[in-house]
Amino acid sequence: MNATRTNWKQIIRLSAILLTIIGLFMLIPTIMALAKGEWKAFRGFLLPLGIIGVSATVILPIGRNWSTKGLTIREVYIFVTLTWIVASALGSLPLMYCGTSVDFTSAFMEIMSGFTTTGLTSIVDIESQPASILFWRSLTHWIGGMGIVVLFVALLPLVGTEGTQLFGAEAVGPTKSKLTPKIRNTAMILWTIYVGFTFLETVLLLFGGLPLFDALTVTFGTMATGGFAVKNASIGGYGSAYVEVVVTIFMVFAGINFSLYFLLIRRHFKDILKDTELKVYLAIFFIATLFSSLNLTLSGTYAHFGESLRHSAFHLASIMTTTGFSTANYSLWPQFSQALLLVVMFIGGCAGSTGGGIKVTRIVTMAKLARQSVRTLLHPKGIFTIQSEHEKIAWKTVNAIAGFVVLYIMLVLAVTLVTASAGIDLFSSLATGLISVGNIGLGLGQVGPDGAGFAIMPSYVKWTISFAMLAGRLELYTVFALFSRYFWKR
Repeated sequence: MNATRTNWKQIIRLSAILLTIIGLFMLIPTIMALAKGEWKAFRGFLLPLGIIGVSATVILPIGRNWSTKGLTIREVYIFVTLTWIVASALGSLPLMYCGTSVDFTSAFMEIMSGFTTTGLTSIVDIESQPASILFWRSLTHWIGGMGIVVLFVALLPLVGTEGTQLFGAEAVGPTKSKLTPKIRNTAMILWTIYVGFTFLETVLLLFGGLPLFDALTVTFGTMATGGFAVKNASIGGYGSAYVEVVVTIFMVFAGINFSLYFLLIRRHFKDILKDTELKVYLAIFFIATLFSSLNLTLSGTYAHFGESLRHSAFHLASIMTTTGFSTANYSLWPQFSQALLLVVMFIGGCAGSTGGGIKVTRIVTMAKLARQSVRTLLHPKGIFTIQSEHEKIAWKTVNAIAGFVVLYIMLVLAVTLVTASAGIDLFSSLATGLISVGNIGLGLGQVGPDGAGFAIMPSYVKWTISFAMLAGRLELYTVFALFSRYFWKR
């Protein structure tokens, strides 16, 4: 078997275009730093902008003469993974330069956490950091929420490149069906809905008394299910029940498959109502919220059921949708309520949402597979199929989902072992594995709302976490395929 010749020129050309788009976004906090007189941060932003500018100036004119031959699926995986790594590396430079992060490792983990919408942080005193840096952290959430490459597909006609493969390599969840015949139109629709929700939540938060800066950063974290906040106490720092309710509602919205909103606009109500994943997602959230609220009230944690309901709904939405915001120190809650949070960490949001985790649709499919296995044991000669709504799920898809779940659990355990090797207690190490692979950002124990977080972890653990966040955000297969020897052969 001969090694496959990789079209590196096309990969480099497309990467330069995409990094230029990211550079345009970076201009916003750069201008903010200039306006606020945050000169160290301003100079820090100029460094990656200069690198992006030089690369675009050199590569793009030369790239016009390069072949526009479409990328193979292997090259798509390389392009997507490489883009996320380089974007995180460049995006981390301002944090390192102005001292927000102690070293490049911490800065890289911080921005990888941003782009992957994980939301874990090693910054101890967030409120003391420059506003432009905090805005950039939150902005990386918003860019990564719907997807860097999906934005690329939406904005530019991909000459000679298979946009569907690019979209599929980055979009979250096992279902990546097109809403329209053209994948570019699908990407544009998804981003339009995303922007619409962003505008609506920002306006509602402004009505709640938040300054524009806070309203935007909270919205970026909410709609991207990210979790970066500009307050040390996260959303609890605002001390507003109104803000908490608004954020809770939009976190739940962000965890729903965005294609359903398109169906809602088209008034396909029947298709929405029969969606199994949506029904299971909402059922898990509401049932868990009810039981947690009762537990918190009966245990005396909160005096009134309404207060228990507010905090339960917020944190269950935050953890299940993998957002990572907090309003209270839930590590002081009764064990049953904490156990509910741990359970929903495994589940995540819906496929096609901005949420991470295993995804509800995979959990549902695995449950159906288990049921079918029992039926097969009882009726060996029977022929059974796994259905999704009224359609049969192909065994190829079932096997891919099963493989994903196994790989997911293995990576969680691997991160747990690496974290434990640094002297972190077992419970916190397991939580670290879950929140990094699931892109949750906020866990239990030392990585909970009152823990020391990730600031105390050594560099090798932070690099492991960074890899886990990237792999989790790109749905594992895109990244792990690069480590297969078959990947580099015909």
